[in-house]
Amino acid sequence: MIPLRTKVSLFLTPAIVIGLFETIRHTLLENILPMELGNWITACIDAGVIALVSRTLFLTYAKKEQELSQERASRAILLERERLARVLHDQIAQSIFYSGVQVSSARTKFQQGMVETLEKDLGDVLLSLREIDENIRQAIFNLRQDPLEGSDFGERIRFFLDKSLSERNISWDFQVSDRDITLSPADQVQLFGILQEAIANVIKHSQATHVTVRLTSESADHSHWTFLIQDNGIGFHTNTVHDGRYGMEIMASRARDIKAQFSIQSESGNTKVTVRR
Repeated sequence: MIPLRTKVSLFLTPAIVIGLFETIRHTLLENILPMELGNWITACIDAGVIALVSRTLFLTYAKKEQELSQERASRAILLERERLARVLHDQIAQSIFYSGVQVSSARTKFQQGMVETLEKDLGDVLLSLREIDENIRQAIFNLRQDPLEGSDFGERIRFFLDKSLSERNISWDFQVSDRDITLSPADQVQLFGILQEAIANVIKHSQATHVTVRLTSESADHSHWTFLIQDNGIGFHTNTVHDGRYGMEIMASRARDIKAQFSIQSESGNTKVTVRR
């Protein structure tokens, strides 16, 4: 919103400048300044004042637009960190508690001499600790990705895919549309979170050897886009898999937050996660 003082200044300055010149022209300069030259000078002053006022308006608008953009970005980051806090509480804290219960159960069995069942229990504890480690690493990586840093969204995706998949000998490719796709900070945060969840599933469950990520747009104004994550893994039955395990509800919730449609299709050798708006 433009301050009242700026509005008053923009309204009064042209009137005062032009009125003052016309007064001087028709009094002190009446017998000195020719009519045609006076008209030409008046036109130049009008143009100069309009240019000055327009420049002031544009600068004020640009400043407010930048402040609004930064505010939106900050809000998107804050919401994402609140979401991560819930993940830390709901998933990681519960996993740690469950691991503690497993260790306590294993100790009781050891004390009771039930050594034959200890190997399975300790194996479950090890798997649980590995999952906790993956979740914590993912949360830390997401906290480090800040849209305000000015990094290109595509470069962030490539860095993440390289770090997450290349180290596990899973090949990948990332394709982005030639069209300029405008994504708000909130869009970037939620799409990146969906990507992280999908890649985590690929690593843990899919046995895939290749992942393709695409960000494309077919609309003329670039307002509609499609974000696709596809792997060549073993697939799963979407109607028989528990949502919590594969994070489908988390991904769907992220898509809803940016008013996008979410879908997941899976069969042997082909799993697709699609976000479309």
